Amino acid sequence: MPVFHTKTIESILEPVAQQISHLVIMHEEGEVDGKAIPDLTGPVAAVQAAVSNLVRVGKETVQTTEDQVMKRDMPPAFIKVENACTKLIQAAQMLKDNPYAVPARDYLIDGSRGILSGTSDLLLTFDEAEVRKIIRVCKGILEYLTVAEVVETMEDLVTYTKNLGPGMTKMAKMIDERQQELTHQEHRVMLVNSMNTVKELLPVLISAIKIFVTTKQFKSQGVEEALKNRNFTVEKMSTEINEIIRVLQLTSWDEDAWASKDTETMRRALAMIDSKLNQAKNWLSDPNAPPGDAGEQAIKQILDEAGKVGELCAGKERREILGTTKALGQMTDQVSELRARGQGATPIAMQKAQQVSQGLDMLTAKVENAARKLEAMTNSKQAIAKKIDAAQSWLADPHGGPDGEENIRGILTEAKKIADLCEDPKERDDILRSINEIGALTAKLSDLRRQGKGDTPEARALAKQIATTLQNLQTKTNRAVANSRPVKAAVNLEGKIEQAQRWIDNPTVDGRGVGQAAIRGLVAEGRRLANAMMGPYRQEMTGKCDKVEQLAGQLAELAARGEGDSPQARAIAAQLQDALKDLKSKMQEVMTQEVSDVFSDTTTPIKLLAVAATAPRDAPNRDEVFQERAAYFENHAAKLGATAEKAAAVGAANKTTVEGIQTAVKSARELTPQVVSAARILLRNPGNQAANEHFETMKNQWIDNVEKMTGLVDEAIDTRSLLDASEEAIKKDIDKCKVAMANVQPQMLVAGATSIARRANRILLVAKREVENSEDPKFRASVKAASDDLSKTISPMVMDAKAVAGNISDPGLQKSFLDSGYRILGAVAKVREAFQPQEPDFPPPPPDLDQLHLNDEPAPPKPPLPEGQVPPPRPPPPEEKDEEFPEMKGEVVNQPMMESARQLHDEARKWSSKPDVTDEANEAIEADVDVYDGDDDDD
Repeated sequence: MPVFHTKTIESILEPVAQQISHLVIMHEEGEVDGKAIPDLTGPVAAVQAAVSNLVRVGKETVQTTEDQVMKRDMPPAFIKVENACTKLIQAAQMLKDNPYAVPARDYLIDGSRGILSGTSDLLLTFDEAEVRKIIRVCKGILEYLTVAEVVETMEDLVTYTKNLGPGMTKMAKMIDERQQELTHQEHRVMLVNSMNTVKELLPVLISAIKIFVTTKQFKSQGVEEALKNRNFTVEKMSTEINEIIRVLQLTSWDEDAWASKDTETMRRALAMIDSKLNQAKNWLSDPNAPPGDAGEQAIKQILDEAGKVGELCAGKERREILGTTKALGQMTDQVSELRARGQGATPIAMQKAQQVSQGLDMLTAKVENAARKLEAMTNSKQAIAKKIDAAQSWLADPHGGPDGEENIRGILTEAKKIADLCEDPKERDDILRSINEIGALTAKLSDLRRQGKGDTPEARALAKQIATTLQNLQTKTNRAVANSRPVKAAVNLEGKIEQAQRWIDNPTVDGRGVGQAAIRGLVAEGRRLANAMMGPYRQEMTGKCDKVEQLAGQLAELAARGEGDSPQARAIAAQLQDALKDLKSKMQEVMTQEVSDVFSDTTTPIKLLAVAATAPRDAPNRDEVFQERAAYFENHAAKLGATAEKAAAVGAANKTTVEGIQTAVKSARELTPQVVSAARILLRNPGNQAANEHFETMKNQWIDNVEKMTGLVDEAIDTRSLLDASEEAIKKDIDKCKVAMANVQPQMLVAGATSIARRANRILLVAKREVENSEDPKFRASVKAASDDLSKTISPMVMDAKAVAGNISDPGLQKSFLDSGYRILGAVAKVREAFQPQEPDFPPPPPDLDQLHLNDEPAPPKPPLPEGQVPPPRPPPPEEKDEEFPEMKGEVVNQPMMESARQLHDEARKWSSKPDVTDEANEAIEADVDVYDGDDDDD
């Protein structure tokens, strides 16, 4: 059955499609066994009435509408439906006269299909007109957003808000109604997400315009930052509304969605590389720069981003980027080790540092080429798709103008671009041959049409040949674009493991290399985690990744030689399976620990930024403190995003959670610089109410987004593992506090106590979310009780920490603080235990058989049979009455189907009938004979 993109079209056309399928089956059966088709004049008359009503309504709509596209597209659909209906009526009349007429059967099928096609065209034309109405509203909002650039007074802002509000409300209502009508779940989600983003940004836009107006009107400082805030919000809203317009026009799944996501990923990676390149080169050029500082971290971030781009490439391009990334990572480690030993100024260390610096330039160039190639091929593919219909229409029209020929030339130009970017020479030559063939044929057809011979048999045959070749060219270019991208593995860890396991179980069968792509993805994520680790921990993770990669390569090589089922391959497969499990376990352990550390406190940096932004004018080092807090906030936000992405890739998340995390991370990265700009405006305009409100708006939006990200990250990882990691981290914090007290370091003590409190609060947040999401009353009660106990221990520990920080040498205060810390640790352990799987309530065990004894006393004798009058015979059982077959009243269109159903019912009655009781059984019942009596008498 066809797939319809709206529920209304589906509800109307789905029954028609089913009827046509039924008619086709009847037609085929009639050709095989010569069955007659029943009289269809009644149903056809009903179809004719419905079609006539539909056409009447359509014509009335065309007369009253101002939509020129509908006026153009609707009449051909009317003609198609009316012609098909006429053919259907003729078929019904012919079949009434002769139920075996073969031409009538053909008319019946053609007419039915014509009605389905014509009705589909009518409904799609109506639907497209409705979509254009929504798009007009969306474009009106887009145009009005640009008016924000000329709002320079508060009166302008009031007018702007009054005009924008009703339009936004109308758009939101129309989008909500439209998404409910769509049948594609993906399209509904995309519309809802984009519309929600626009709604969230509306108050931000008003706030941004307001602060711009006030700073400019009163000639305050921060006009540039306010302008950036306003432009960012307008651009963000415009992007989301354009995405809404794009999705509204989709009638099937967007097959190019992956390309836009990959392009966006590559652009972001390039931007990150550009921002870190100078810092990395400065570290490499300074032989005295310490290992592990920000410069070395910048190199690791560059390699990490380049690795992401490499994973999105295929063939030679992929091998070069990933190979260069791996080599540069190893050389950077060598430089760091030499500097750690005090040998950073030696010739070999300086030479390696210079090689890394040059390698970074080469790597950046390769990443730029990869991004340009993907964008160029995708753009060309989409351009061909847009022009192909117009070209085909021109070919079908013998009197078509010159526009169609221009469309064909445009298609050939875009196809040539794709061919030039192909790595496979056979693929490239195949596309070029088709381009040359179409070019020659089109030139010949154009000459014939210019001579007025476009309607001759030669010209028509030529047009048909071009149309077929053009379709083949589009197929070839689509295949070339697809081959330039790697096979897409699952987005989540469990999906990758499942794909890899399928290939390991049967290495000779791997559809387009999905299993191997999944293993490569796992190894890439493992190496990404290793880049953030230090010393032996990084070497351990890298070793596990290398082992998996080596075993996968050996298995793939054996499979390529046709030895995938050999004993050697099975042995390697078993080793690979164990290595994958080991790698997965280690990756999740590392990722959970990182989430426990990074997400233990998400909002303190932005609160510190707020304090710095609102500091009095006479506060010492006011600007320096602000810059320090802003940098701390930006680094913290970047760390949150990077950790969340790792949790999405390595955690036990489903596809929806992974995509949610990616969206939240993207929003956080976009909002972070806007929050800093809003804070800087507030810093430069202390006491300004508009500046304060604008910063609060931006801050709250950032916090809401990060809270959403935190919830999704918690969904992506195992709760018990997170609690275990948090408990271990609290133990380490307590040990740090012991060291601080021993070394009389109150600041170190305060930092440790603060970390303990934050981790405990994070555990409370996780427990609260689990309680809200659980429906098990026993689990909810146990977790809530343990959480309440934990919450009661945090404040006393904080008070004890303040006391001991004020007098760190007092043994009594030290003991009180440690006791408070251990009470928190014990309460955390109880929360963790509440999450342990509960033992099921089994019934009590049976009694011990040794305690059971048999009584040796003889059983009492059987009572004698009754004497005298014989009891009356048992009455026969009531006669069972089978359920009668329901008789259909009225006209039965498909009599053969009803007859088959009746036969099935009768056959079921035969099988369900119970056999009659035998005469011997009746006699036994009447005599009530005990078959064991004879044996007892013998005894």
